[in-house]
Amino acid sequence: MKKIGIMGGTFNPIHNAHLMIAQAACEQFQLDEVWFMPLKKPPHKSEDEIVSEEHRCRMVQFAIDGIGPFSLSDMELKRKGTTYTCETLAQCVEDYPQTKFYFILGGDSLKDFDKWFCPQEIVRLCTVLAVSRGTMSEDELAHRCQELSAQFHGDFLPVSMPTVSISSEEIRGRLRRHESVAGYVPEKVRRYIGIHGLYGADFHSFAKKEKELLADLAATLRPERYLHTLGVAYTAANLAACFMDGESDVKKARKAGLLHDCAKYLTDKEMFTLCDKYGVSLTQCERENPPLVHGKLGAYLARQRYGMKDEICSAIDCHTTGKPKMTTLEKILYVADYIEPGRKLDCKPYSLAEVRKQCFSDLERGLLMILENTMNYLQRTNIAIDETTSETYDYYRKKYDE
Repeated sequence: MKKIGIMGGTFNPIHNAHLMIAQAACEQFQLDEVWFMPLKKPPHKSEDEIVSEEHRCRMVQFAIDGIGPFSLSDMELKRKGTTYTCETLAQCVEDYPQTKFYFILGGDSLKDFDKWFCPQEIVRLCTVLAVSRGTMSEDELAHRCQELSAQFHGDFLPVSMPTVSISSEEIRGRLRRHESVAGYVPEKVRRYIGIHGLYGADFHSFAKKEKELLADLAATLRPERYLHTLGVAYTAANLAACFMDGESDVKKARKAGLLHDCAKYLTDKEMFTLCDKYGVSLTQCERENPPLVHGKLGAYLARQRYGMKDEICSAIDCHTTGKPKMTTLEKILYVADYIEPGRKLDCKPYSLAEVRKQCFSDLERGLLMILENTMNYLQRTNIAIDETTSETYDYYRKKYDE
């Protein structure tokens, strides 16, 4: 039977102690997985300082990315109104009947467990794993577990780990006082907080050097998207070496590649909100097809956050749709986004291998092949064709036929 631990909490923000607790529980009780489950509306906490669900989920995801047994669960967030642990556990047991669940909580919560909503039902549905968090000694924790096990005829088991005095409240206080939280939260979470100015933190000073730009991207993009970004930057730089004039052009192409998806971490709703806020105009087709929006918003962010010049921003702007009469840099970024080494596309009428080979010998012919594949895909899947994409295809089709 699979063994899954549930780590519930507001995660406002998630911090290193959360990760240490989950790791200790995982190792000591041989858990197959630990689900980090952000709460939507904790009944015992004020909402004044709770940042949005999107921010909290992203911070959790960045904190646990790359840690094999850990995953993010949005089960609580999908439910409406006030949520209770017993209801969540009942849903877990119903959805995963062949799984044994372990609910991980801190010693401070253990003290008042008998005052929770339907504590008897919680104990019936899972094993409770308790961690001191510095609020009681190991002996006190073990004694309290024994008391509750007898009281509710269930299993309350202590998790042994060193005392780590880190709390989300302390971190929020440090951020409000403009003090460092390095060592309190994972580095990606620290940068994410600064990029968005959460909890009264000083806004992050955006990177000018590539090393820091890469760190910013790693702290906002998911790992797969980050790897894609590196692939596009690499491919764009190589294409620029073939079809542009010198080292400065290669650097421009690489920067465009690195920043082409810099808005991709945002939700559809957030992208629309920021476009409206910053005056980024969108067509009706773009509003109905959110994947098209990140190019325009990304161009704005590249200019405002990272000081990119118009040539690079223009390439980012049109990297999803293309446009008639593209500059060489614009063509390079459009092509690089399609053919970068990590891409695995079953495309028609031209295979990805054919397109890649053509792009490095005849950039414009390769561009047209990509446009033909794109039009073919959109028509086959009944996805609305953006007017600019259609105009771009017509322009280069006609130009090549001439």
